[in-house]
Amino acid sequence: QQLLRNWAIVSVMNLVGAFFVAYFFGHFVGLTEGDFLPKTLATAGAKINDPFWVAFVSGIGCNWFVGIAVWLCYAAKDFAGKILGIWFPVMAFVAIGFQHVVANMFIIPAAIFAGYYSWADFIWNVIPVYLGNVVGGAVFVSLFYFLAYKKNAPKKVKEEIHQPIEEN
Repeated sequence: QQLLRNWAIVSVMNLVGAFFVAYFFGHFVGLTEGDFLPKTLATAGAKINDPFWVAFVSGIGCNWFVGIAVWLCYAAKDFAGKILGIWFPVMAFVAIGFQHVVANMFIIPAAIFAGYYSWADFIWNVIPVYLGNVVGGAVFVSLFYFLAYKKNAPKKVKEEIHQPIEEN
């Protein structure tokens, strides 16, 4: 239940942030319009034109790479290792063209704010990509990690750890 609550909060805040950046920096300042508009439209159009299952599988591949980036970052011992551990998997998903829901929350609304595409196009892209991202992160990284190390995990937690949150 806590996991779903966290996902909901993070998803809404990512959506708000993506809309803010797409509108104020993309539309208002013009960073996704003018000379940049053809690339914005090509990128957004390629994403919204994918059929449901293509977008879903693309989302799986994307978050598989994102999950690997997080895993490599935590495994690295120094700052350079952390940066490289994040850089290569993220650049791989970008180069391959996999879809990430947060990136799509920016690029598709940027095209909508420029007067192209519709909010229905956006919704019908976000649903399969979000679901694919969940499967990619939860199954293809987390589940396999759990299965690989579960024999070393304690059978029972000895005690709960509570960390108080100090309020200022």
